[in-house]
Amino acid sequence: MKIIDSDSEQQNDGFAVRQSNYYERHCFADGPHQMRKPEDREASLPSTVSNRSRLPLVETPHRCQQSERRPAALIEHPIDVRYQIIRVKRSNRTISNKTMMKVLGTSKFGRQNLAFTSNHPRPSPIKSTDLLIRVIYTDLNPVDHHKLNMKPDGTPTPSGCFIVGYGGVGIVESLSPDATENEKQLLHKQVCFLADPRNDGSYAQYIVVDRRLVAIIPDGVPLEAASCIPVAGVTALECLEKVGLPVSNNNIDKGVITSIISSPSGDKYRLLIVGGSGGVGSWATQLARSVYGPNIEIVCTTGSQESSDWCIKMGANETIFRNEIESKLGTGPKGSCDSIICLAEPTTALFASLAEVLRPYGKIALVVAGEGIKSLDMSFIFFKCGTVCTETVFSSIRCGYFIDQASSLRRILEAIQSGRITAPLSDAWEEDKSDWKNAVEKGGYIDMVGDGHVRGKLVMKIGE
Repeated sequence: MKIIDSDSEQQNDGFAVRQSNYYERHCFADGPHQMRKPEDREASLPSTVSNRSRLPLVETPHRCQQSERRPAALIEHPIDVRYQIIRVKRSNRTISNKTMMKVLGTSKFGRQNLAFTSNHPRPSPIKSTDLLIRVIYTDLNPVDHHKLNMKPDGTPTPSGCFIVGYGGVGIVESLSPDATENEKQLLHKQVCFLADPRNDGSYAQYIVVDRRLVAIIPDGVPLEAASCIPVAGVTALECLEKVGLPVSNNNIDKGVITSIISSPSGDKYRLLIVGGSGGVGSWATQLARSVYGPNIEIVCTTGSQESSDWCIKMGANETIFRNEIESKLGTGPKGSCDSIICLAEPTTALFASLAEVLRPYGKIALVVAGEGIKSLDMSFIFFKCGTVCTETVFSSIRCGYFIDQASSLRRILEAIQSGRITAPLSDAWEEDKSDWKNAVEKGGYIDMVGDGHVRGKLVMKIGE
């Protein structure tokens, strides 16, 4: 990679650097504009510019450091594309709005270090499956805080500006040059997307995502409702599948009540959701109820009367406090729960309670890891021939094993469109308060999600 920024060439850490009062800025065109061909611009270039500097170039300012004035830099790009020339004077250092975007990010770990910057480079689709999306709403999740606080406060982030946010809704602005005809149909469509946690997140005006993690939002589904789906909704759907309660397109959007295999005990099939009032718990309750109707009994653990009321509203039959699992539900060799979705850290005490109430051949899905995951006592689970599985919605993305969560997004979107379920948007959500300038303030929506006491889902609107 060569950085070119001056009139006289000098070596700096292996990069060729050039300095001048004016820079020839070469950036990708994002529309069908009239642009000069390479051979037509020969006379306009300074005579001191070498052939090497005539390649397509993009600007890379220092990220998340608005106050730091470093010499502008241009990166030699290996892709042979059409480009235009933008002159930028050193004195005022004007930057093209078409190459930059506003983000809510941080160069230091810690939630309190989140800040706006307007000079972050706008990403571009590179891989054949890439889409550039202009973000309208971003999904807010506890994982955002986990990522922001995974190192001591003030520790510099390893890659400059760190941007969290792992799903949302927006409009497809551009595609990869290698996009297929099917992918081209997504252009300018409103979509719901899940993000790759290895890349810049959705606390930004633009994001590049894999089209296999994108679904078109059907008519009649509000954008704020669709933005509740990506992380929590897909997690809930995958949890239900892992504990033996699959959600298919046919039964969820056509009002078909699916029969369920009776519990070995002869009692009604019981699903226990530990932490039922949050985003994942709310989605899991609604999805299970919409598919299996009265054929399933849903019990949720909560921590307050307000949360209990919320879970009943979502479709639960009963709520209990977490410390009442063993006293309110049957324990011992026969147990009382066929399927369990655990949305809390499986501490020694909690996991022992889950093992007690699990029925023979029952299934447990663990969604939160923590220290407790390192020392699970499986002895009673083994005795009951139970199954313990884990669920992280990003596993297939990180591992590249099977990427097709667009189908999960579509299933939930179609269920909302059909009226079978409603997005569990928190009763505390208001559109005015959801704007990212308000959400980032102390006590705003970002902090509310981090405190862990939100019923349902909160989403944040990405503004100017």
